Amino acid sequence: MPKIAKSLTPVEVNRLKAPGWHAVGGVAGLLLQVREPARAGAQISRSWILRVRVGDKRQPFGLGSYPQVSLAEAREQAKKLVADARQGVNPKEKKKSARSALLSAAARNKTFQECADAYMEAHSQDYSNDKHRKQWAATLETYAYPVIGKQLVSDITMRSVLDVLLQDTQSADKTVGKLWHTKTETAKLGAASDQYTKFESKVTASTNLVESPKREKPG
Repeated sequence: MPKIAKSLTPVEVNRLKAPGWHAVGGVAGLLLQVREPARAGAQISRSWILRVRVGDKRQPFGLGSYPQVSLAEAREQAKKLVADARQGVNPKEKKKSARSALLSAAARNKTFQECADAYMEAHSQDYSNDKHRKQWAATLETYAYPVIGKQLVSDITMRSVLDVLLQDTQSADKTVGKLWHTKTETAKLGAASDQYTKFESKVTASTNLVESPKREKPG
């Protein structure tokens, strides 16, 4: 474990301007990183770093910028991270899990259309051309949004998905059929394909499962 340096006061910390890593004390491994200005005339950049051992390796963890995060706040954060590390918890993984949980909770409070639009916007550069992007958006607007567009993501069930997939529609050759059969990539594999047959069986089984009445337990 790194040595605990002399505990600096807020005034002493504020005077740290030389580029480098400065131990501020109070918690072993707590440092103030000072970087040279990115360009002439710009202010120096200062941020909190905690170096703590996780397993057999010492790892750095960012605690925020100074002075936005005060000395007292940095020490408090550092103490919690050190305590977690002593319990075998990886602070980075814990932070990542907490962030994922927050994003997941936020997504559950959004509608399907809000999430779908945000996804397409975030992946707009993935399309080979603008035509494909518009086709995907048009498919959602035609078939998905009218059915589940206004539903919260947390409320979408298997029944909701099947309501979209089992809509009657026409293929390019005017053949009437279910959406999943006439429009999806799976259908393009051909009726003789094993993958197609398996997918068809799953959809049929799912439909029967959802639509079958619940049996009452014998009294």
